[in-house]
Amino acid sequence: AMIYDEFVTQIEGHGRIWFDIKDGKVVEVRLEIHEGSRLFESFLRGRRADEVPQMSSRICGVCPVPHNMAAIQALENAMGIEASEQTKMLRRFMISSQMVQDHALHLYVLAAADYLGVTGISEVYAKFPDAVKRCVRIRTVGNRGIELVGGRAVHPINSIPGGFAKLPTREDMEKIAKDFKAILNDCIETFRLFASLKCPDFERPTEYLAIDDGKHFPAYAGRLVTNRGLNVEAKEYRNHIKEVFKPYSNTKFCVMNGHGFHVGAIARVNLFKDRLNPTAKELLKECAVKFPSDNPFHNNLAQALEMVHYAEEAIKIAEELAVKLKDEERPKQTKAGTGVGVVEAPRGTLIHEYTVDKNGIVKDANLIIPTGMNTTNIEEDLYALLSANINKPKEQLKRLAEMLFRAYDPCLSCSTH
Repeated sequence: AMIYDEFVTQIEGHGRIWFDIKDGKVVEVRLEIHEGSRLFESFLRGRRADEVPQMSSRICGVCPVPHNMAAIQALENAMGIEASEQTKMLRRFMISSQMVQDHALHLYVLAAADYLGVTGISEVYAKFPDAVKRCVRIRTVGNRGIELVGGRAVHPINSIPGGFAKLPTREDMEKIAKDFKAILNDCIETFRLFASLKCPDFERPTEYLAIDDGKHFPAYAGRLVTNRGLNVEAKEYRNHIKEVFKPYSNTKFCVMNGHGFHVGAIARVNLFKDRLNPTAKELLKECAVKFPSDNPFHNNLAQALEMVHYAEEAIKIAEELAVKLKDEERPKQTKAGTGVGVVEAPRGTLIHEYTVDKNGIVKDANLIIPTGMNTTNIEEDLYALLSANINKPKEQLKRLAEMLFRAYDPCLSCSTH
């Protein structure tokens, strides 16, 4: 029997899961992403380099910061601009703020209902009002952090190639450090809540990809590394990550070595749990779930753990800059060329590549979005999950498939950029 799922709810964008079962076997699984193509890679051509980061952030209203940061980093690499250490710290602070507020949105508003036995956020609020209030407190501070450094909470305007149009003050950094300290406990409670919820029992080993700057838990810039031995410079991504078209989807599917791979919170925690901040590390020790984990449903738990880590990271950076933030000259374009930028977005590794001419005009753009990277892996996971539960009633299969898709925290309008 063919099973068509109507559009999957409680995710960003329009997509559905189609699977075909014959004689007790899963014959085919399709992840159909119907979100319209948005053609960013085409209309960014011919634009001035300084316009691009603000335009590319529009790929996603949910997580504009990583797009803004990846674009800036790629353009700096293309134009021979070396950002200062302080600038990189402020960028890591922005990404940390984004992670905290974005994970809160996914966990409480989109994912929680699956595990709390209710249908959506309004029911979550009716039965667990404290949890939703916690979510709002966390998001308020996360947004405040982005706004402080980026100029506004959505689509930052203050971060530009070379640095920032206007720097925050030391007092600002001191105040935001206090704000993040005030929600650290909310983040810890979030982790405890998600650690207490029962996940479907399912495992499928796969390749996990994240960025590695040699020092920090993944956030801003680095090499591309996986648990299966890949370790290359970001600019070599085309040799390893292949984009494939499938007729039933508006998103390009990504494969590595002929199979799917997984990016996102679970990949970062699986690969770099040793670099987590102290509180996050302690929480992981007392948790029944052990990482590295091959259960994609544990992506939710990994996100909750990351909220604690990135809140600690934001505090650490803000406290340091509260003492030593200083005014700096912004470096200017020194060459033409092609540059690649990689950052970790909430949903995983994000790659932007631009070619810029000597007049600072963008001639070519290529963007690979985390949800696009995950598409093949989601199909492979769905196939394995449905095969393992083949004897369950159709409704249950549908629900399991949706829960799995949601656990990836997909962003479909990003994926059809």
